[in-house]
Order: sequence, then C-alpha cells, then structure tokens
Amino acid sequence: MTEQEEFANMTMVEKINTIDKVIEENIRGFLQKDNGDVELVNVAERYEYLMVYVEYQGACVSCESSGNTLASMETILQRMLSPTIRVISV
Repeated sequence: MTEQEEFANMTMVEKINTIDKVIEENIRGFLQKDNGDVELVNVAERYEYLMVYVEYQGACVSCESSGNTLASMETILQRMLSPTIRVISV
C-alpha cells in the first residue's frame, strides 16, 4: 500500500496528525530560517477536497512571497499525502 493509499484510509484525526508532521518535518524549518512560521489551524473535508487551513506567523505575515510559499506547501502535501489537498491561508 502506498503512502497516499494509507493516507486515504486514515481517520480525520490521523490525517490532521500526519499533515502536521509533514509541515513540521518538511516545511517549518525553511520558514523559521527567515524568521517566519506557519500554524495548522484546521483541516476539513469539502466535497472531494481536503482543505488545510494555515496561519502565517512572524515574518511570513507580511512577506511578499507568501503566495509562493502557500503554493509550495500545497505541492509538498499533495505529493506526499494526497492530490486532493488544498492549502488556504487564514
């Protein structure tokens, strides 16, 4: 079973924990190097999508590249977990 198949069969709590782990291990360090950060606020199923709501912190709040950062986070989560993930900044 692939990682994406395993993710699809997880409970919502397991999905949230897995998403948080991917953010911690693969994304957060890059943001913190530039005095920024991101917090996982909510995860919700909407139709065929898994909506991941994040809040920028620190330098990320006012960064001009935050849109690119959001797209990169979405790509990482889609490749590692599920192509149905959409990341939204709140």
